[in-house]
Amino acid sequence: MSKLKVVNIKDVKGERREPPRMSWILISEKMVGSQNLSMGVNETYPGGMVPDHIHENEEEVMLFLAGRGMFITDDEQIPLEPGMAVYNPPGGKHRIVNTGDEVLRFV
Repeated sequence: MSKLKVVNIKDVKGERREPPRMSWILISEKMVGSQNLSMGVNETYPGGMVPDHIHENEEEVMLFLAGRGMFITDDEQIPLEPGMAVYNPPGGKHRIVNTGDEVLRFV
């Protein structure tokens, strides 16, 4: 049986990515040994985006905490605002664009 693990974001070095954004991976196989789950915090700066990508086998859930943006798939464009949660099934190509003038922050 696994043991309880705690990670504090202040102890995790953020990764700067392009287009301009920062990611803090808090829960992953590398961080805690999780096998089927990961969790992190992303800050996408105004004019920035998380480019098109696909999670072949993983479900993904995002909770948007601050800022405004757009969740874009091949079929939909969903306006994002604080308090919204998005479920993306495995294999769904998507990108996230910051359309506002402040940081788009999500978990």
